[in-house]
Amino acid sequence: MDSPLNSTLGARLSAYLVNAKDFQRQRYRVNKRILKLRHELHIVTKDTKNYQAKEKTSGITQEQYSEDDRFGLLELLLAERDMLYALEIKSSLEVKSSQNVTLLKTKMKRALTHANKLIKLTEKDQDAKKRVEVYIFAALIAGQLSIITKQWLKALNAFSIAKCCLDYLYSENTDKDSYIKTLCAELIETLVDPSLNLAAAQLKKAGDLKTLSRKYCHEELFPSLSPAISLIDEKYTKDLSSALQLKKEVEWRGHTAEIYNDEIAFKVQELDQDKEWLKYNDANQFDSIIASWIAILDMHKRDNEKNQDDDDLEQKQNRAILSTFLNYNLLFTKLKRDLLLIGSLAGKIDNNKDIIRLYGGIIQTVKELEELPGVYNDDDLYFSLQHLEQYYEFKKDVVIAECYQFNSKFAESLKIYDHVNKNLQFAPGKESFYKVDFPFQVSNNEEVAFFKVELKKLILQNQISAEFQQTKELTCAKYTLEDLNKYPAGLKALNLEKLEPILCKPVLFDIAFNYISYTDKVKPVETEPETVASDNATQKKGGFFGMFRNK
Repeated sequence: MDSPLNSTLGARLSAYLVNAKDFQRQRYRVNKRILKLRHELHIVTKDTKNYQAKEKTSGITQEQYSEDDRFGLLELLLAERDMLYALEIKSSLEVKSSQNVTLLKTKMKRALTHANKLIKLTEKDQDAKKRVEVYIFAALIAGQLSIITKQWLKALNAFSIAKCCLDYLYSENTDKDSYIKTLCAELIETLVDPSLNLAAAQLKKAGDLKTLSRKYCHEELFPSLSPAISLIDEKYTKDLSSALQLKKEVEWRGHTAEIYNDEIAFKVQELDQDKEWLKYNDANQFDSIIASWIAILDMHKRDNEKNQDDDDLEQKQNRAILSTFLNYNLLFTKLKRDLLLIGSLAGKIDNNKDIIRLYGGIIQTVKELEELPGVYNDDDLYFSLQHLEQYYEFKKDVVIAECYQFNSKFAESLKIYDHVNKNLQFAPGKESFYKVDFPFQVSNNEEVAFFKVELKKLILQNQISAEFQQTKELTCAKYTLEDLNKYPAGLKALNLEKLEPILCKPVLFDIAFNYISYTDKVKPVETEPETVASDNATQKKGGFFGMFRNK
């Protein structure tokens, strides 16, 4: 037998069942599988007149299941067929008559009977996850039956068991792309959580769904489902509210908010009680603390998404304050870690590029702090955060000036230092640069006062270096031939800063000179002598047709 949830609820989701016809077609498919399985297992009852006396399905034993787990699959499909029939009735008629209500309850009870039978068959199965899936399948049937019969406490108990087991399967499955992980998330979102909300509302039970499920999963209203709790890890079923005294309130800047989720309260209390991490001096030590704050914040965001339609203004305000409290601590923890990274990189000019990048990240973090809900309305905090952003901007500018100073560009570095000094409007002893204290003491007024003093020293140092460099350039300038743009101080009569080409004389250049080769000795040109016509040659006759001749 493969995954029980995948064979039943997974097949339903894959078939996209919407109306009664869809459920009917799916029920026919399951019926065909049941018929085929009965033939393969040789438990077909041909004597239909005495069917109840001779049928073999109800007599399936654990020994048969141990030999062939297809006997368990048969019970699973029988329960699925009855459940599909019940959902078909519910979808088509919307339970308009008492007869249909009775048939609906009957089919669900039969499905629960088959599911309980399957639980007994799989008691000795070595695959714990398969057994957990069987309990989830049975708990979902029991919960839906309890809602139909309006037994809200039983519904709360059954769906609480299902939620705890689904959380276990979802967390223990490490493959993010596995179908069972997707199925668990879909079942929690579409079936379990809405049903828990309905049951809790009917019973007027307040609290988040995870806290309610961990509290009511221990109620033994369904004795056949209670052993499921022992199959999963205790951390998925532990009722934190009864195990220890939780501090279910947080305070931030004079605002108090009630923590509605016991798990969030427990994790915040753990971080609050362990003060050792406040004294960490290694950046790597903060990674686990940041991961803890992120985990709590993600949990709070998921709960907010599920309760976004809540009309209770007090609850909305509590959630908003808690969200700001978590983000405030998370961002300052990141800021402290980045400052420690800068401290480890300082001292080497080659690391200045990374330091500048880290300061850019710190500035962005401070901007996120300024945008948190409630910060803008707190004048002292907003004023201090704005000054904190300016302070780290100036620190970044000083690192850039150090790079210029290292490359002997003292004029440029002096200009940056002077810019920072003029814009840092702070008089130590007369006014406060910050009006509040920050977590981890990331910065304070004493630190800014020390930075102001050091800045003046750097300005004086660069001013002296810049003047010395200028004097050196004037006295030890390069020759004109080495640098056409510079010349000794004595050559003031000539304007050598701008040299222009001199026009050449209008001379005709022989362009082909380099392409014509001449021999060493020039031979004279020999002319052939003129040949004298012989006297014997006949002279040309003159006149017309020889009429006129020279005599």
